[in-house]
Amino acid sequence: MRNLRLRLKGVVASRGEASGHLQSPGDAVVVERGIPRWLVMSCPCGCREQIPLNLDSRAGPAWRLYRHPKFGTNLYPSVWRDTGCGSHFIVWRNSILLFGTSQEEFGSIGRADEIAALSERVRNSLHANQFRSCLDIADQLGEIPWDVLDACRYLARRGLAKEGTGLQKGTFRRS
Repeated sequence: MRNLRLRLKGVVASRGEASGHLQSPGDAVVVERGIPRWLVMSCPCGCREQIPLNLDSRAGPAWRLYRHPKFGTNLYPSVWRDTGCGSHFIVWRNSILLFGTSQEEFGSIGRADEIAALSERVRNSLHANQFRSCLDIADQLGEIPWDVLDACRYLARRGLAKEGTGLQKGTFRRS
């Protein structure tokens, strides 16, 4: 897995204005008209293609953009290009984690004390007999989904939570 930095180059009013800002892999621009509509990125693999990511759920399935003063820019869920280079990556805490294969897991990029503190709140939100998605938990707690997933896996490694398998991967319940 390669780790690159996301470089948010600014906010523009139209997708046409974004191109001039995207020079290097990982450069990105938010297209905003009242609300964020698109995140346009230069593909982090270096293929030089621009990736427009819908942020407006009124226009169909959309990514969620989280801009946090302490933890930077985050995008959920992952981006997996099914055309061109086929890149698969996540944007988490201003980092772009570029995966080599679909089976590759990401490691924690949060500090151990932050993960431990969040994991207690996450554990309190888990049910004993029902799996919950990390996105639902993040929404409930007002947290970044990648951080919640990290905390859930931290709990699972300690035997305090169980992760679903197959289609339930990324969902968790109390052990």
